[in-house]
Amino acid sequence: YNKRTVIFSFLSVLAIICFTVYNGILGFLFDSIWHICIFVYYVFLLFIKGLLVFGISHKKTRSNQIIVVYITFIMLIILTIAMIAPAILLVLDKRTYNLGLIPSIASAAYTTYSITMSIVNMKKAKNTDSPIIKQIRLVNIVNTLMSILVLQNTLILANGGYTGDMKKLSMATSVGIIVLIIIVEIYQFILVKANQGVFKKR
Repeated sequence: YNKRTVIFSFLSVLAIICFTVYNGILGFLFDSIWHICIFVYYVFLLFIKGLLVFGISHKKTRSNQIIVVYITFIMLIILTIAMIAPAILLVLDKRTYNLGLIPSIASAAYTTYSITMSIVNMKKAKNTDSPIIKQIRLVNIVNTLMSILVLQNTLILANGGYTGDMKKLSMATSVGIIVLIIIVEIYQFILVKANQGVFKKR
């Protein structure tokens, strides 16, 4: 299970590189604040996942793995706070979308699959003794929740754009998702701290 996690994490790093380059090009070519924000988000995500994959693949000691986990916790918190900016842009209707309804439905299906698999894998990660594997699963859940935030905006724009009620709904759900992410991160951090002594003994 741990080996599969590392392999899929490495592949996801490659996918993140593609998304980073894509949003970076659009952001700087078209001076899009939205794409620049997403570019920064993926850069952070790339560093976090790359650090975790490096930490597990080089068979570091448990104490070193804990250090890697703590570093990525700090980066995750910074990443979550940084996503407040693009969330505000979504609520203020500062993002353009003209790809139609079909791509948004496909995106909804993929996001649903991602959140389901993230939850399933998070439960499986409870059976592993590797703190980095647990952290990789946490990063996947955070990324999936962020994609729900973007998907909500995409579906609203694909169905006619924002109204007064939609703005209120988007604001409430955006705040709710970001708060949920912070709660999940803090909860996972508490678990790591509680299990730190167990990791050291092993």
